[in-house]
Amino acid sequence: MAVDQYALTTLAALKAYMGISTSTDDAVLESAIDRASYAIEAYADRKFVQRRFYEWTTARGDSGLVVHNPPVAHVHYVGFGSLACMTVRSTVASDISATITVRESKLTLTRTDSSGNETQTDINFSNHKSSNALAAQITATTGFAASASVNCSVYRINRLVGRDLKDSVATVTFADQAQMDVTGDLPRGILYIGRSGYDDDNGDGWPTASVSVLVDYDGGYETIPPDIVHACHLIASRIYNGRKRDTALASESFGDYSYSLGGVDSMDAEARALIAPYRRYYK
Repeated sequence: MAVDQYALTTLAALKAYMGISTSTDDAVLESAIDRASYAIEAYADRKFVQRRFYEWTTARGDSGLVVHNPPVAHVHYVGFGSLACMTVRSTVASDISATITVRESKLTLTRTDSSGNETQTDINFSNHKSSNALAAQITATTGFAASASVNCSVYRINRLVGRDLKDSVATVTFADQAQMDVTGDLPRGILYIGRSGYDDDNGDGWPTASVSVLVDYDGGYETIPPDIVHACHLIASRIYNGRKRDTALASESFGDYSYSLGGVDSMDAEARALIAPYRRYYK
């Protein structure tokens, strides 16, 4: 196996940190890196390795919009709105229920037939990148049909959760109001809109009420900060060393000789101190 593409350190770097020269436990070390990377990102509530994000958030014209994964390297699109791009309906009259859900990276169709058997179909956006292609795949799915009206990027489609298709036709919409005047503090991940007021005609306005906004951007670090790499080494080495040790053991003595082990809590505290400046805080 190999470490995840978004891991926060490399196998070679961890082995150098731990003074390991053999390859006997490489698979275990790689697993420890992945687990440590996940733990750090969960604690910091953000991603660190630069990649593209399609992030939905809430904003309004008189306030800055803070993205989840700074620094921002490039902004592809900022927009809101709800222009229809397709309609979706159930095609099996005897079905007990049928629903559609749209999430960050996929659309899910769920139907329950007359015998109570449930079928769930996930349609990944990575394989169907336009709404026209998505509509065609929905129609190719047993029990559903879609009719496309406007072709758009699937990543701009507004979210839906368990929308009923049995008793009504669902209208799927997308964020069509592109913002033309976006500035910001890119290292901190704060974006500002230059104008206030909703403008339906040319799409460069901004609503005074809170709305759901799509930010399509490249975020994260090209080079992971040294503190985060060190924290990953600390946690990964604890995971590796702790697999054979009784983690409940804090100290041990033999006659006049005694010693104490650096517990999990102390090592975690050191890692937390390194990660803390990078944590995402909510206002």
